[in-house]
Amino acid sequence: MENLLSQNVRRICKEQKIQLKELAAKMGVDPAALTRALGGNARLDTMQKMATALGVSMKSLFEPFDDVEGYIRIGEQVYQFNNREELNRLINKQ
Repeated sequence: MENLLSQNVRRICKEQKIQLKELAAKMGVDPAALTRALGGNARLDTMQKMATALGVSMKSLFEPFDDVEGYIRIGEQVYQFNNREELNRLINKQ
């Protein structure tokens, strides 16, 4: 199973339409070194380079990705939700 760091880096690369070899170049590392880091035991400085090259925070590299967000109208009230937990809370509140 792919680790959370690897999942998030690959997802962010896909969103930004860049390949891992392009990310490695932005980081100033060999693509094989990036692949090894994503495989596990990435060093702190390597993770910081990943975040900087992707233009995201270090925290975002380790947050579970929740692909649910949006707005829901319940009765006359419109609510915004940013994850499944918030959506479930809104639905169950009614």
